[in-house]
Amino acid sequence: MKLLPLLLLLLTASACKKEKTELEKLPDASQTGSGAGAFLLDGHAWLPDKSKTINIGGGSSGFPAQWRHTKTGRPLELTFGKSSDGTGLNIYLPDVRKTGTFQLDHQFSIMLGDRNPAYGLYFMTKSLSLPRSFLTGPTATGSLTITRFDTIAHIVSGTFEMTVKDEIGPETHQLTHGRFDYPF
Repeated sequence: MKLLPLLLLLLTASACKKEKTELEKLPDASQTGSGAGAFLLDGHAWLPDKSKTINIGGGSSGFPAQWRHTKTGRPLELTFGKSSDGTGLNIYLPDVRKTGTFQLDHQFSIMLGDRNPAYGLYFMTKSLSLPRSFLTGPTATGSLTITRFDTIAHIVSGTFEMTVKDEIGPETHQLTHGRFDYPF
């Protein structure tokens, strides 16, 4: 009989353990240069691999954020990579000098290089016969808000939401509750 209260206590404690929602699986939004970046992809948590970061942008800094000086402005590139499943996200802003909101609603062209408008590019490369790219543009829009842009401490932080569309087909994906806190 003395075990019954203990059993009830254990049963109650185990029943209270609640599984995290998809949103709770994302890292907290911060502005410290923690290196965190994630989003919900069609309602499911998308987090980069902890062990490796794939740098799709081709830069040599090794950081998931790069800010540089070009003839056309001060572009900022953000890279989210998950080598375990070959997916990732690149965000390009052509001229960033301060905090603010940037629209992702113009057509990307590989021919424009640094002269491209702001865009988001979600990609899938693994376990597919052909790599697939999904882009923002006039019919698949989004926005990114930079909440901290510190050129002394080299930290860029913010949030984003976007719809991306297959560059050769009608398929779309929703990227919501996006957040990043990157050193650059």
